[in-house]
Amino acid sequence: MNKSVVKKIGIWFLAFSLFAFHLLFRSVAHAEVRGHSWQKIFAKSGECHISFPTAPQMIQQTLPLSDGVNQLTYDVYLAPHEEKGVFLLLVATYPMPMSGGHEVAGLEGLLNGIVGHNPENQLVFADIVDLHGHPAMNFLVEGGSSYFRGNALMVGNKLYLIAMEGHKGMMDEAVYNRFLQSFKLSQ
Repeated sequence: MNKSVVKKIGIWFLAFSLFAFHLLFRSVAHAEVRGHSWQKIFAKSGECHISFPTAPQMIQQTLPLSDGVNQLTYDVYLAPHEEKGVFLLLVATYPMPMSGGHEVAGLEGLLNGIVGHNPENQLVFADIVDLHGHPAMNFLVEGGSSYFRGNALMVGNKLYLIAMEGHKGMMDEAVYNRFLQSFKLSQ
């Protein structure tokens, strides 16, 4: 099977899984966590770290790809922050690196999966930016009564999604930027 097709399938699985986690953990966004300082965590695989407003919950999953041989593995870190939303770091590991300019196509595929997941979703903006020397997708999606604000970047065979989800009208861009700016690659 073509490497590009395997990547696209993996990205679609990732987008759908991300929304499944969103539905499962949406209620934790309402937890009160006032007075706590942000906590730096290191990804289990060690390639990055980020600071969350509270200790995140971590979920690991492995999905078989349609080629029957390869797998997509990912770790998701989720933490609520007052009434402002749920913070998320997703680190997905693909069976092979995406390179040669295909990184942006992979990020666009992820964003299309997020937007296309719900017919109410609308892309407010999306820009290709530089994040730690790598092309990244900076975006905001709104749908119904919620928003999904994020940045995604691909480095080798790793996809990183740094995001905040919450109720529309309650997004705090300064808090999101604090979260995003705390993200650092270890390499």
